[in-house]
Amino acid sequence: MGDEEKRQRQLLLEVLEQLADLIEAMAAFQPEALVISLGLDAHRQDPLAGLALETEDFELLGRRLSKLALPTVIVQEGGYPTDYLGNNLAAFLSGYGVG
Repeated sequence: MGDEEKRQRQLLLEVLEQLADLIEAMAAFQPEALVISLGLDAHRQDPLAGLALETEDFELLGRRLSKLALPTVIVQEGGYPTDYLGNNLAAFLSGYGVG
């Protein structure tokens, strides 16, 4: 793994920590519903985003967000048609418990 990949994976770990903090705050707030704006352009192969998520990371994010156990609307936005786009969506939905 090169330096840039290591840096981006470290950023992912930071995002996951921040997501954990957000989920904790949301649980304390006790919202009635959740809207997820699912940007699949965060994948490393998206030609414009330049982020570092792998397909399995979308599954992990879905799993973590599903722990809120709220009525949820998932809106897909972002993600250029790459060979990974459908797999990323399927991974998120599988993690969330839809697939």
